[in-house]
Amino acid sequence: RPAAPAAAPALDDDALAARALMRDAAALGDDERYRRDVATRAEQATGEAYESMPIEEFGKAMLRGMGWKEGEGINGKAEVVPVEYVPRPQLLGLSATPAAEAGGGGKGKKFIKPGESREPKKDMIYIDKETGKQKWVKKVGEELVERGATGFAAGAPVAIVGGVHKDLYARVVSTGGIADQMSAVVKLTVSKETVQVPLSDLRPVDLQLEKSRAGFAFRQAAQEEAAAAAAADSSY
Repeated sequence: RPAAPAAAPALDDDALAARALMRDAAALGDDERYRRDVATRAEQATGEAYESMPIEEFGKAMLRGMGWKEGEGINGKAEVVPVEYVPRPQLLGLSATPAAEAGGGGKGKKFIKPGESREPKKDMIYIDKETGKQKWVKKVGEELVERGATGFAAGAPVAIVGGVHKDLYARVVSTGGIADQMSAVVKLTVSKETVQVPLSDLRPVDLQLEKSRAGFAFRQAAQEEAAAAAAADSSY
């Protein structure tokens, strides 16, 4: 004995209304359907309507129409903050060049687009405000800062580990000299005095490391000096 056919699911109000509209439309002629379609169309948008809804807010307006609220995710879920990766051109590999600067055989472009510049691209990095450390992933909208000078380049921070200005911080103004007599002109951080210091009495400072571990450069220099003294004693 064959099974009885399953009962059709009950239609909700929207489905019933749609079926009634389709039945009415089928009973009308083409001309009447066209006239009704034109009569029920929305009015053409005016310039004032576009001004009242800036293009920057158009996407938000669409989302609000779908139930989205500011500060919340879709369908009432927690807000998801998009992230982006910070380029690391120094890790591209031997002889590699960032795509934006590659090509052209080293020759500048004859014409540049509005907003472009012929100046070399700055080395920008992201510093986490809570930890003070450099990170390679950031939230969209968080600002990058230009990487500071390192080593003994002009403007680089240094720690003075010997001489009359020992245990002071400074920034390099310039370097010069020959062979093992190299020295640097530095500006002391606290007094702003400009002095000349042998390069052997300077140590480069990692500002991020120094902020989290104050005095790290001085302690490291003391350890190096103690290790060198111990090695010298053991050689006798």
